[in-house]
Amino acid sequence: YYISSRNLSPEELLHHARMEWTVETMHWILDVHFREDFCRIQDKEVQKNFNMLRKAAINLIKQFRNSHTPKSPLSHIMLNCLIDPDYLFDVFCGE
Repeated sequence: YYISSRNLSPEELLHHARMEWTVETMHWILDVHFREDFCRIQDKEVQKNFNMLRKAAINLIKQFRNSHTPKSPLSHIMLNCLIDPDYLFDVFCGE
């Protein structure tokens, strides 16, 4: 079920719900893969900068995955980046 105070058509409601889940998916990735909820940085500006860097990293990994290994989980690509600096370079440069 989906509760909304707006009077929407079924198509608009479906679009609205999907857009919200897109945001939730991004937050889930940040929480699970980057453990963002456990970050103890106190300075708000530094928090914002790290958040932007994490999102940029996710975008790079997703672009690499879509062009090279579409069925590979993000976690496998991230682990390979940690293990192999050449693989990290490939992801970073989009090769």
